[in-house]
Amino acid sequence: MSQATTSIEDLSKRFKTVLLQDPYGRQSSIEGLAYSSLQPTVKEDLAKDKLFLANLVMTLKEATPKSPLTYGALSILVNLTRYQPVQTEEEKKMSQLQAYANAAGKIKPNPLNGNDHVAERCKRVFEAGVTPILVTHSKNGSIASLTQILSIIYSFSATPTLRGPLAQQGGVRLLIDSWNGLPATETSARRIAAQALARILISTNPALVFGGTRPTPQSGAVRPLASLLAPDPAGDTRDLLPAFEALMALTNLASTDDDTRRAILRAAWPDVEERMLSSNARVTKAAVELVCNLVQGADALANYADGSPQAANRLHVLVALADAEDAGTRSAAGGALAALTAHETVVRAIVARPRGLEVVLGLCADDDEDLRHRGAFVVYNLVAHEGEAGRLARAKARAEDGVAVLTECVKKSRRAEVIEVVVQALKVLLEED
Repeated sequence: MSQATTSIEDLSKRFKTVLLQDPYGRQSSIEGLAYSSLQPTVKEDLAKDKLFLANLVMTLKEATPKSPLTYGALSILVNLTRYQPVQTEEEKKMSQLQAYANAAGKIKPNPLNGNDHVAERCKRVFEAGVTPILVTHSKNGSIASLTQILSIIYSFSATPTLRGPLAQQGGVRLLIDSWNGLPATETSARRIAAQALARILISTNPALVFGGTRPTPQSGAVRPLASLLAPDPAGDTRDLLPAFEALMALTNLASTDDDTRRAILRAAWPDVEERMLSSNARVTKAAVELVCNLVQGADALANYADGSPQAANRLHVLVALADAEDAGTRSAAGGALAALTAHETVVRAIVARPRGLEVVLGLCADDDEDLRHRGAFVVYNLVAHEGEAGRLARAKARAEDGVAVLTECVKKSRRAEVIEVVVQALKVLLEED
């Protein structure tokens, strides 16, 4: 006589039916689904069922804070939306070796756990209207439930098209308040809150998120983002993605006003300087782009233009990055130099550098017209400067074949604003001192 067996999938369908049809059985069905939704096939089934998702969201809305029902409903949502951990190359090799050792490689990762499937599940859960309910529960729940909420928002934030709606539905305030409210010992939860915040602020206009009648000030986002620039103390490996995303978000914020720029300088300046020297080209570029925006304010200008040895060293790094292999890094460094060369101490420092003028003229010779524009602007600032600093710059530029470089730059350029600034620089160089 054969024994009847019931699969996890069959059980989950029964739990789902109970949730939909029997309000008195909600607790047991939620607990069962919190367990069964760990299975990839069950995740897919639940996420594709709009009626179930609507019922789950309503259950969460009506659940008492810090109750087993709240925790169970959040657990289901975490399971539906969680991405697989990102593996390093070494970890991928180890996983492959383990797979070969286990049944000669027959066990393979379930494709339903792949990023495309998770992203689609996140979209379906988000469209069920869960975010406002998560915002409400975040205000009076336990640390355990808040950690679950942050995990769900973090997963949502991986999809760029969800970031704007997340901000509109209170996601930014939730993340900032959570980062501030969680104990410092909750390092993992605070980091995912900060990284989700970074992703949202990369993709949205700060003016649409902060200001006006909104209660959360823009400067409130700075400290959470700055916390991602240092290495994760709990991480076994150095994951540069959080730092990269934080730098891009801070760059977006630094484009707005001096108050925000000052807040970034206070919270993050040493780490920003360190990231400029990263071994990862994308992180370096993001850090230099942030500096380009920061030096539009007087406070950051002083870090480069106060005449101190530290300022000279910082300027040396910036000039070196204007000669980097990556075009985006060169462009950002050129933009920063364009702002800084309005100051005499900076003009003198660049002229005094053995390759200072050579690097700047190199921008003028670049194949990219935007880069030529930035380079020409820097050259004009140098050679048109008044007094002895300007005379030294003109002499050095002439000695470095500046006239020939700028003449060729005019020939290569097509845009009127580029040609205009190059011609102005040429006129200054061709005049007698």
